[in-house]
Amino acid sequence: MKDSISIYKIWAPDNALWTQWAKPVLFASLPNKQNCELKTPNADYAQTVDFNTVIIVDLPDKDSVEEGLVLARRGYRPVPLYNGVYGITPFSMIVDVKGIAAALQKGAKILSALSIREDAPPVFMLDSNRMKGAGSQPGSYDNRWCVFPQDMPSASFLLKNKIIKVIVRSERIQEDLSHILLRYQNQGIKILLCGNNEKLKEVKVSKPSLFMSLFYRFKVTFGLSRNATGGFGAIIPEPRQSSSGGGFFGYG
Repeated sequence: MKDSISIYKIWAPDNALWTQWAKPVLFASLPNKQNCELKTPNADYAQTVDFNTVIIVDLPDKDSVEEGLVLARRGYRPVPLYNGVYGITPFSMIVDVKGIAAALQKGAKILSALSIREDAPPVFMLDSNRMKGAGSQPGSYDNRWCVFPQDMPSASFLLKNKIIKVIVRSERIQEDLSHILLRYQNQGIKILLCGNNEKLKEVKVSKPSLFMSLFYRFKVTFGLSRNATGGFGAIIPEPRQSSSGGGFFGYG
């Protein structure tokens, strides 16, 4: 449909309040347009827009994009937070983002036809498969990723913009997200979980390991692959043999 920059601008318009948190990493590596059928989920938990509520859609593959588009039609601003790169060889990707990439491309046309307020509350879209898969296989493309507190608005920013409630659309709260949500909860923001039955229930976020610790980011990123642009994604190198032929001693 359009080039990658144009597609990104549709999902992250300059005049939208929450665009500053949109991630360009996946857009920068979008492949040529692919066929993609988009479903229309019910999203009955948010039939109308609530300007005091942020929604975090943490669903697998393109389900997060599809739900974001439905909520966009109801007045929310979808914000893509995908921070893993599309692999050079698609079939070598540890996290399969082909469906997300295709849905973002096709969804741009739908989104461009909508009139969403500049101050509309956000729907932050995540891929719940972001940390699935092992990253030790040489030759595979390690594009696993995670979210950090810096990747989403602070509690003070939410409260300044009259946000008092966060709905997490997922079967469970993943550990990386809990580091963000507990900060919100500690500042009085209500956290609600919405599973596949689409029933909202208030939850108390448990304290995750290394919460507020300076070592947390190092621990999480250890073993993940970063690239020159700062995003997550790089080929795992083949082991290199020693010159004496005595076995492997490291990685190239």
